[in-house]
Amino acid sequence: MNSEWLKPVSLLQESEPPQYPLDELPSGLGDAVREVIEFVQCPMALAACSALSALSLSAQHQANVRRAEGLENPVSLYILAIAESGERKSSVDKHFTTAITAWEANQAELAKPNVKRYQVEHDSWSMQYEGLKQKIKETAKQQKPVDVLTSKLMQLKNDEPLPVRVPRLIFGDATPEQLGYALAKNWPSAGVLSSEAGIVFGSHGMNGDSAMRNMALLNVLWDGGTHTIDRRTTDSYKVHGACLTMGLAVQADTVRNFFDNTKGLARETGFFARYLIAWPTSTQGTRLFKEPPTAWPKLTVFSERITQLLNEIPKLNEAGGISPITLDFSNDAKKAWITFHNQVERELRLGGDLTDAKDVASKAADNVARLAALFHLYEWGSEGVINKDLVERASAIVKWHLYEAKRFLNQIAIPVHISNAIKIDDYILRYCRDHKTNSLARNYLRQHGAIRDKKLLNDALDELKDANRIKIRLDNRTSIIEVNPALLDSNNA
Repeated sequence: MNSEWLKPVSLLQESEPPQYPLDELPSGLGDAVREVIEFVQCPMALAACSALSALSLSAQHQANVRRAEGLENPVSLYILAIAESGERKSSVDKHFTTAITAWEANQAELAKPNVKRYQVEHDSWSMQYEGLKQKIKETAKQQKPVDVLTSKLMQLKNDEPLPVRVPRLIFGDATPEQLGYALAKNWPSAGVLSSEAGIVFGSHGMNGDSAMRNMALLNVLWDGGTHTIDRRTTDSYKVHGACLTMGLAVQADTVRNFFDNTKGLARETGFFARYLIAWPTSTQGTRLFKEPPTAWPKLTVFSERITQLLNEIPKLNEAGGISPITLDFSNDAKKAWITFHNQVERELRLGGDLTDAKDVASKAADNVARLAALFHLYEWGSEGVINKDLVERASAIVKWHLYEAKRFLNQIAIPVHISNAIKIDDYILRYCRDHKTNSLARNYLRQHGAIRDKKLLNDALDELKDANRIKIRLDNRTSIIEVNPALLDSNNA
């Protein structure tokens, strides 16, 4: 390093995450996760999140969980992994969802005869309906009574054949409106498993109005409530008795941009509080080639159990929703859950460990109940009560996610001048690397960089100077920004 330069300081004091509590997963789950990690070599938390998302999607239709009288909710999980592109989220998901996609395909094949019959019956009904409408029109023109014909039309309308509901569980980059319609009209249990996370962070969810609508729908689905979608050009519909899993992976910068564009609504509305968040350290650069295994014994056991859970197909109620059974805690399990709830609550006091993450902490005990119920469904099915061991396992995992959420969300809630400094720093480094130089003119930066306002730019540059990342010198009355060579030599950010 050039002796004239001091060591550059990071603009964000990022802390290393603690290791994911893999041993707290029930043995069948944990063993499958270890087997996938051994080959894929992805971050441990990323694989665990993928497995839990698959479990949630496969079992969420079977039960609600009751942690106290009047406190009953779905068991569905919302999971968000903060991961850079190339962390193999899609590959991991594929391993854990193989049984789900196979089950979906089988259900579609089984439904083909009924779908064809419905199409024929509905075509016949449509012709009768249109014919009767035409007859009413002709009769009215002749100024004859149409009461009897109108009554027949009403009866025919009531007899319209209903479409066959074919389970579709996995959605990728659907819009919230498309997802809501599918849950209301097609099948009331689904999961968004995506490495793009467009449903939350895509263009349709980035501005204030649509962000509020989208987050409101997703919040209601997590809560197990009812949500009405009013539409001008097509039929309105109501989402009721539906359950949804979210298993997303997204880059940190995307989340930061989302927070900027929605002006903090994601936290104010409690949206991010519902997620189990993970921000694992990347494994890129350490994943040396491995031959694929000839067999996956642990993953096979997991997939077989997932298929068994899916085969417990729910009976839909008259509104097309699900009416699941309710799982309760054993006495010891409830005491363990209360212990976790109270421990988190105490940390919300002034000076407590979670005072800066109150929104996330407020949903932690609820997520413990959901996760413990899913563990119970995986281990024992829908019979019996949830035991203490599963609650304690779920508590350890949710606690890990709680502190991950605090760690990441606190990085997002940074002062404006730091945020601007990060943007300017990124632009300067990219410019220097692209142009194979170590400097650029300040005026050029102001004209082409992310910050045009003079004061905001000056504040950001002052922050970079204080962090030993740049120096500014005058050259014939032109301000030149020089970059610390260590940042260009070692790609230190």
